Amino acid sequence: MCGTASGWAKAAFVCAIIGTALHIAGWATNFWLVYELDPDIGEFKQNMGLWWVEICNVLSCTLRELDEAWVNDTVEAIRAMETITFCMAIFGTVFLGVYIFVEGTRTRCIAIVLLVIFYIMGICSMIGMIITIVEAPNPFVVSWSLGLTVLAFLLFLIAGTLLIPDIFEPREPFSQSDFEGPYQPPDRRGAITPVSMKRNSADFW
Repeated sequence: MCGTASGWAKAAFVCAIIGTALHIAGWATNFWLVYELDPDIGEFKQNMGLWWVEICNVLSCTLRELDEAWVNDTVEAIRAMETITFCMAIFGTVFLGVYIFVEGTRTRCIAIVLLVIFYIMGICSMIGMIITIVEAPNPFVVSWSLGLTVLAFLLFLIAGTLLIPDIFEPREPFSQSDFEGPYQPPDRRGAITPVSMKRNSADFW
């Protein structure tokens, strides 16, 4: 069960769970970038996300979905990278949980696959963030939704790195001792068997 998994794998699982939760929160909320607008046009601030924009004036804020006026190739590329990360985070975290709780899956091959998955997740998330910072129109302020994805990206890389000890010191699922009972018969290969003596009928009288 979980108790026989390595401490490194358990720590990676905790990082994966927290990272996945943070990435989903950042992916779904609309505070990636904040634009301070001119009060003369009646708008003070726009909070931009991957899917929604919140436009605020002096009285209230209105939330609306990003339409064709907002979405271009840059936004689609950012969405693609972060959505790939989102899907892989769900799969990778579940797969890592199986690796920890199911003893028969704890092999070097599975550990390598998990490490690659978490590194790819981190790379995809980082590419999306780089595109955002480089291509977004200035001036803008980075907000907390993007900050959550940054933390998630770091936790995914940490989770993958924590699996390295399992690759070089794998825990094999079965060993010969698993099939041996508590009783071990003695080795009789060196024992000397006494030669039985022949007895005739006179020996019994």
